[in-house]
Amino acid sequence: MDFNEENRNRQRNLDGRGSPMLKVLIADDEKKVCQLIEKLVDWEALDMQVAAVAENGIEALEKIKEYSPDIALTDIRMPGYDGLELVRLGKEHNPKMEFVIISGYRHFEYAQSAIRYGVNAYLLKPIKKDELNETLRKLGEQLREKTDQLSYAEKVQRTLKSDKETLRQTFLSEIVYRRNKEWLKKPVEKINQEFHYAMGPGWFGIAILKMDGHVFDDEKSRKFMADKVHSAAEQLFSDCTLEYEIFVAGGFFYFLLNFREEQKSTVRRQIRNLLDQLKIQGGILEDFAVTISVGRLYDSPEGLENSLKNARILIEERLIAGTGKLLEGDIAVSGSFAESELFTEFNTRMSQALETLEVFPVREAMIQLKSRMLAMKGVTGHEILQMTKEVCNLYLFFMKNYRIRIEEDFLENYNAGAENCSSAAGLFDYMIRKITASYEKAARLKRQDENRPVRMVKKYVADHYGEPLNLEQASAVAGLSPAYLSTLFKKDTGMTFLEYLSKTRMDMAKQLLKETSLTVADICEKVGYSDVRYFTKTFTKYSGLKPNEYRKLYS
Repeated sequence: MDFNEENRNRQRNLDGRGSPMLKVLIADDEKKVCQLIEKLVDWEALDMQVAAVAENGIEALEKIKEYSPDIALTDIRMPGYDGLELVRLGKEHNPKMEFVIISGYRHFEYAQSAIRYGVNAYLLKPIKKDELNETLRKLGEQLREKTDQLSYAEKVQRTLKSDKETLRQTFLSEIVYRRNKEWLKKPVEKINQEFHYAMGPGWFGIAILKMDGHVFDDEKSRKFMADKVHSAAEQLFSDCTLEYEIFVAGGFFYFLLNFREEQKSTVRRQIRNLLDQLKIQGGILEDFAVTISVGRLYDSPEGLENSLKNARILIEERLIAGTGKLLEGDIAVSGSFAESELFTEFNTRMSQALETLEVFPVREAMIQLKSRMLAMKGVTGHEILQMTKEVCNLYLFFMKNYRIRIEEDFLENYNAGAENCSSAAGLFDYMIRKITASYEKAARLKRQDENRPVRMVKKYVADHYGEPLNLEQASAVAGLSPAYLSTLFKKDTGMTFLEYLSKTRMDMAKQLLKETSLTVADICEKVGYSDVRYFTKTFTKYSGLKPNEYRKLYS
């Protein structure tokens, strides 16, 4: 039987006793160690149950969130999160949860770290049965003493902590989304009071950390790296800043930093250390890249808006400079590309291409733009990004102008994907794919829409060819103007309406001549002609034979 299945069965059995069982998580990357721990402990005697087993740090954190165990037995070294990282994250989820570290690493620094992170006990491998059982027994007694002792004051403190964190996040999010600039004009003391900050005189700035790659295709990987960012930031910035705060939006981590003048070099060094740590941590993920930009520093919170603008332009420079770098300083950017000669030429070519309802010329126009843009000297990442946005806006304008329907959320979806492109070439390729796919679908639907009135007219002709017909009657059936219907009909059939009507009548005349004994005069009337001489002349021109000659040859 599967080990985890054994645990699930045991949990069901123990729960059935109705006893107040304490739940335990076992986390170790060696399955045999997990099985050994499970066998060494008399769980029933301790009124405990093994709620879950995990073989790495990421899985362990998921089990903590799913089962809310009271105790976790964890190795110090595991894939994903290590034991100490798991302790920190687990405590964030449930502060009352207790941890026991079991490890073969006999280094004092691990024990020191374990104590600092709030670990209840630190046991060394090889595991001793008596020591493990006694540790769990004492831990069980402590937990049961606390179970019913959550005071009103503790409940209030938990609520206050949550409210405090929300307020701090609100301040930074308003800066990021540019919603409330008035807050930045307030004195530092007022900001501290309202948002539970501890800012002081010194430098204020915004840094942006951007993750690129397939990390955002997977929820587990995304959460893993987000936790790494928060953990590393706490370690690196808590001692060298007066205040720091992190706000996450998509693949962007926005850092608000406030520090004294004498801390300036230290903060920069720690930002570099943050970048290096994350590059190492991200090495286990496929196609992962991380970049950090640091905006200009100001001596008051009012400068945070400009610092953010600068940091945003800098982080876009990774499209040119490459990822994995710390980007600082000022970058000169030109005006709108919508007014450039290059874009004007592209505008004309794109307009002509879109009119064709063919994908190839549209794609070729964008490929040429990509080639010319990437060949430009001194072009910035910001300018590349702005150009692709101008192209998308142009595409939407033309499609609306030509009354071609496209998906309503095209621009929103495009922008979300563009943010995760880590190179200029990759961004252009992404743009070409998105517009090509959108246009291909839209053009197909447009052609279907245009063909619909033509199909209606064709059916009407098939049903009424024996009656007097003209273009005006047909256009009334289609609900279009005669001129527009004529254009559509010619485009779809290669014939004018009257040519198509004549062909339909002649084809029917052929059939009647072959399959019936009707006179030529009768057939002439049946296919919509009143003059036999005109009918005969038209038929001869169409088939190369007079009606009676055709009957003799084919009947």
